[in-house]
Amino acid sequence: MPRLPTSRDAIAALSAFMQDTSTTSSLTTVPQDPSTSGKFADFGISDRKSALEACRKMKPKFPPPEMLPCANVDIANSKVCPKQGTKACSACKLVSYCSKECQKNHWRIHRDDCKNPLKSNDWKPAWVVESRLPMSFFSKPGDSFPTQVDELGRGISLWGNVPAMDLINLGKNENDASQDLSIALVASGDLRHVVQTINSLPDDYSGHLQVLINDRTLPVVTRNIAILLILGTVSDETMAADIALHFWYSVFIPAEYGNNILAIVTSFLLRETEESQPLGPRSSMNCLIPKEAMQLFRRFGSMASISVADAQNEYDRVRTASSRGDFRDRMYAKLKPSHRVAFQEFRRFGIVFPFGAVNAHFNTPNASLFSLDGKWWQADHADPLQGWDIGPILEAGRAHGAQPEDIYGCLYFFLSDQLRTFARRLREFRISFRVVTAEASHLSSIIRKDVLSPFGIPASVRFDRIDVSNILDVNYAGIGNVLTHWGPLLKASPTAALVGYFMNWMFFQPDFDAQFAGSIEHDKLIDAFIEKGRFPGIGPGGRISDPRDMQIGLFLAAKDINVAFDNSKAFSQFLKQQNLESLLRKTKLKLRTTRTIVPHRYRVPLDAAPNAVPEFADNESWYNFTQLQSFTWMERLVEFGHA
Repeated sequence: MPRLPTSRDAIAALSAFMQDTSTTSSLTTVPQDPSTSGKFADFGISDRKSALEACRKMKPKFPPPEMLPCANVDIANSKVCPKQGTKACSACKLVSYCSKECQKNHWRIHRDDCKNPLKSNDWKPAWVVESRLPMSFFSKPGDSFPTQVDELGRGISLWGNVPAMDLINLGKNENDASQDLSIALVASGDLRHVVQTINSLPDDYSGHLQVLINDRTLPVVTRNIAILLILGTVSDETMAADIALHFWYSVFIPAEYGNNILAIVTSFLLRETEESQPLGPRSSMNCLIPKEAMQLFRRFGSMASISVADAQNEYDRVRTASSRGDFRDRMYAKLKPSHRVAFQEFRRFGIVFPFGAVNAHFNTPNASLFSLDGKWWQADHADPLQGWDIGPILEAGRAHGAQPEDIYGCLYFFLSDQLRTFARRLREFRISFRVVTAEASHLSSIIRKDVLSPFGIPASVRFDRIDVSNILDVNYAGIGNVLTHWGPLLKASPTAALVGYFMNWMFFQPDFDAQFAGSIEHDKLIDAFIEKGRFPGIGPGGRISDPRDMQIGLFLAAKDINVAFDNSKAFSQFLKQQNLESLLRKTKLKLRTTRTIVPHRYRVPLDAAPNAVPEFADNESWYNFTQLQSFTWMERLVEFGHA
């Protein structure tokens, strides 16, 4: 496993970029953008240092919004109100204005969104309008569906699909802000757990935190490296967070951000020293990845990687495929009217940003979200909202002036806050990142064989936390493989823990679902949903206003009641079938019932019993946590420690 390639390849990448940009008179791409100001042709190819520095200094005309901006934006006439939006549109609450005058002037533009058919209370899914069963809702193992349906429903996960977790939870464990800690994310996915963990440390943390980040998927790894570089090397905290945010989550980014990213990555690749890459004055990063990564790195920020038209067409092909219409309608059916419009907006343009903010300068495709041959990496239902707790997202939105209806605007402000905090902590804390890409079991083997000692990971290393994500699942590494390989690398400490979750266990356990719980238990759950007003289509007192709503409700409630279903007995039986007791004796580990890091299920307290189910204070809370985010609510989290 060679170190990251440098020098010649990096120079070639930069030269290729120079040639790409020198053929145009400006960095502007369609749509027309009044903000573009930088030209690359001012520098010769030999003057790379000046060119890179110029790229780093480029900023878009419209700075990252600190508060929700007034939505009076008319790009066609290059008019943008610079004031804060404080008065929400009463009809949709997706946008806000600084004054009634701005709202009146903008109505001819906003009208199409405000009167979007999806926002109508009379909107119904296509299968209801057409009086047919929804396509593919009743899939079973072995069922065959059209190839396109299967293709679009799968893909690489670049955004994560479960909420970010604090893998240390210092106050519940070591409770020592000066203690050195070492954590390993052996199937990391994106950086959300890393961000959540580091941001959750106390402000006075003074220990040395070592973080091993591994994933076998190269696009995931290269993106993680780029995000750490952005957050650790861009001196302006606000700009660092905004560039990283859009590189992480937006399908289109400002051309200036593309230049920043290219300069950052190229500077990293041009380094001739074997020493660690500084991430601020106290943190650092070492990478050990194959040469194939160069093909991905050289695309980051380059306008020649994929055209705006091709990127938009490919994004539309996946996000709006007719074969997936019923799946989209099922998602829309559970949402409030304005949320349907907000979700549709992200599906159309793919920009994590306040709904009414000026976004014409997002004119460059984010090539890191597309394959080398221009295909969208992810499944058609991939959503940035799935990776974070919806509660803090809504709180951040309110703090910055956004309404809950503008859910992606709320997400933007939440991520801005989180990434600024993370960038600051890279500078304040002593954190050492080591980034590798390998199959998880192979990685543990080469660590124990002392292959990675020159890389700073000796065979003697022991981790305070090991996060294995869902490779515990039978269809991935499996619990036996994971505990056997990674259990020996867990530090001999009462607070050390190996954590992960089972996402797909239900496919191997017949009584996992509420519908298999027996008629008495099933009816009890249904009655409780109706009584609390959480059964779609049935109002107070069991009133059914529209039989078609009842039909929709039957499809939605089949999944929703699992939120309230105690699946602990089925899960215990599943673990028994995986020979867990024998595995624990062999590895000298124990499955903790009293948790200090992850609960048994999402949205239950850490100290809850294994049979606890998520509870919600009211119907608004229930809606926010179960409808705005699309979990199965059957995932089971596990925490192992030394016996």
